[in-house]
Amino acid sequence: MATLPLDSTHPDYASVHPIVKAIYEAAGGRDEFEVNIPIILRTAIDEVIDTPRTGRFLLEQTEKTEKTYLGTKVEILVRAFLKFSKGSVLDMNVKGAEGDIKNTMGTNWSIPRENVGRPALLIRSSEAKSLCDIGVAVLHDGYLNPGQNQDAKRGVSAAGAANIWWMLRQHPYPVNFWQLLSDSQRKALINAGGGSARIAALFEMVQGRPISRVQIQGLARQLDYMKRIRRNGGARDILAPKGIAIFSGVYDQEPIKHLGLGLVTREEFISYTPKSTDEVSYLRRIGHID
Repeated sequence: MATLPLDSTHPDYASVHPIVKAIYEAAGGRDEFEVNIPIILRTAIDEVIDTPRTGRFLLEQTEKTEKTYLGTKVEILVRAFLKFSKGSVLDMNVKGAEGDIKNTMGTNWSIPRENVGRPALLIRSSEAKSLCDIGVAVLHDGYLNPGQNQDAKRGVSAAGAANIWWMLRQHPYPVNFWQLLSDSQRKALINAGGGSARIAALFEMVQGRPISRVQIQGLARQLDYMKRIRRNGGARDILAPKGIAIFSGVYDQEPIKHLGLGLVTREEFISYTPKSTDEVSYLRRIGHID
């Protein structure tokens, strides 16, 4: 179920409805919210993993303090997208109503005492499933578990969760590309050699699936990472003799469409091994394989 609003007879409806409406309006409409917020979550997670500078691929490889900072990163990016100012006490000011942004990569949120009785935008993501839940609730004391952790923070109870206005429910967000590969495949890429060799290994390993500049930068780990794709010493020089073509979403839309490779955006590349003699001749004629 994509959304699950509160019934108009719910006691929190009058408090929550204006916040939900303001968020949708700030996002440019419900459709824009559903498209952009999941992308923001992926961006925040990827920035914390920081593959280009750390060589890490997965969130589970980050430090505990970094996982804590992820909540702050999500807060900053979501607030910036919605163009809400920071509240005097809480994370955001929504047309005069202050609320917090609570993020979790687990199953529940940690609610401190200062949030009790106040509204919050609740965000929950699962890297394993690439699904997110996003909702708004007034965090009444009765909606929280009675127990608390060492920081005097409490989670939302199962009964309390029924009082959340779900703006997105079990909604997909972009998968971590590196999660699609096995641990042995990731290690093979890292050990493939220099930047161009690693990029060539990636495009040979992952064919027919768009690969973004972000992934290329992360694997190349060099400032001039785009050079690692091109001819004159890049991955194309390594793969063209093997009969593997690399197409750019900027310059190669004609062969991408001709070969039926689907959508490849301007920020993506895709590799392909021809399946017939006609395709071999075509790719040789346009200079994509030797």
